[in-house]
Amino acid sequence: MSRGGSSEGGWVTTFADLMTLLFCFFVLINALSTQPKNCSDLDKFLNDNKEQFKKYELRSTKLSCIVSLPQDFLFRSGDAILKKGAFNALSPLFKKILEIPEHKSDLMTVEGHTDNVPMRSKKFPSNWELSSARATVIATMLINRLKYPEESISIVGFADTRPKVSYTDQSGSLLKGRELKNARKTNRRVEIVLTTCLLYTSPSPRDATLSRMPSSA
Repeated sequence: MSRGGSSEGGWVTTFADLMTLLFCFFVLINALSTQPKNCSDLDKFLNDNKEQFKKYELRSTKLSCIVSLPQDFLFRSGDAILKKGAFNALSPLFKKILEIPEHKSDLMTVEGHTDNVPMRSKKFPSNWELSSARATVIATMLINRLKYPEESISIVGFADTRPKVSYTDQSGSLLKGRELKNARKTNRRVEIVLTTCLLYTSPSPRDATLSRMPSSA
């Protein structure tokens, strides 16, 4: 009888421990999700080099630091080939990101964004292909020329579906003239999103190999 009671008591204790761990886990997630990500080192670097990075914009969300790079100095209109000098302009920023401890374990997403002018060419049938191609070019540059770990980088093309500024005014009327031109210029961009990795770490190739090896038993 005492043995049965001891077994039942052990089960209750184990269940209580599990609930406590789950509670702590969700408290941690909530704490992380209600505080903006620390982008202070990156912000200081951009401010200390204002002349060099005056076209760049940094903003933060709960889990991400987002650097917005205007398309004008990266690519020509309707193209996805980096302009001459673009790499030299970008490399100091990306080298600094690699040096900042806060961002060493971040996942990086390279986002391509276009304006709302329809894209129809043999190479890029729509803005989806153009925005994806531009994101791919930036990611490839980071991997091949700056030695970023490719497992930490992903790319996405949003076409014109996520404008930074609206194409309508406060009354809901479509922008015209210079206002429309400026809105399109702002919305043509590549964004670098540095996101805190909380729940998942991609296994290394070695780990994947070991997991496929048959046991010696």
